[in-house]
Amino acid sequence: MKYAVPGGWVLGLATLALLGASCSILPAPQPDTTHYFVLTAIDPAERNQGASATARDAKLVIGLGPISFPDYLARSEIVTRAADNRVELSTVDRWAEPLDVTFKRILSHDLALALDGAQVAAFPWFGSSSHFDYRVEAVIDRFEADGQGVARLTARWTVSDGANDRMLYSSTTDLTVAATPGNNAAMAAALSQVESEFAGEIAAAIRRLHAQASSSRE
Repeated sequence: MKYAVPGGWVLGLATLALLGASCSILPAPQPDTTHYFVLTAIDPAERNQGASATARDAKLVIGLGPISFPDYLARSEIVTRAADNRVELSTVDRWAEPLDVTFKRILSHDLALALDGAQVAAFPWFGSSSHFDYRVEAVIDRFEADGQGVARLTARWTVSDGANDRMLYSSTTDLTVAATPGNNAAMAAALSQVESEFAGEIAAAIRRLHAQASSSRE
């Protein structure tokens, strides 16, 4: 006796066979090779001992910001400057948080350390601006490493009187630290170093201004 096989069964079996064949040729899952990096704050023991602060610095309240950061750097991908007018974005190496966010956070931390515990409030702030002793604004023009492994920070910045917002000091910064070319872990450490040196420059300016203001009141 002959039995007819329903057409639906034939189609279903053929489909399963095709699916099984396709599964056998799919590539095996690959591990995630993404690496994540962060900037690190300076260790108080590693600060430049020649720039020691006075006990008065611990009582200062600093308003930090606004800080203008280039849009091409305000991202998670690590950016390397390949030429004067060309940058490259890494496909596997990333910042653990957008670079502009971590830059502002670590700069606040480093500035507080460089002023021996001064209180630093990062912009935006609400209802506390009138209580600042000094306010720092900055425009970051460059904050990246190049193909030779040189980390560079260039910035324009000002220090203003926190009470009346009168500008007291303005300066430009151009700092470089060498690292191992092609090594983004070394690059992150070098960028952390130039950022901490930037915080040191700001702290030195605030310290001078504060000493001058204290002398004028005596």
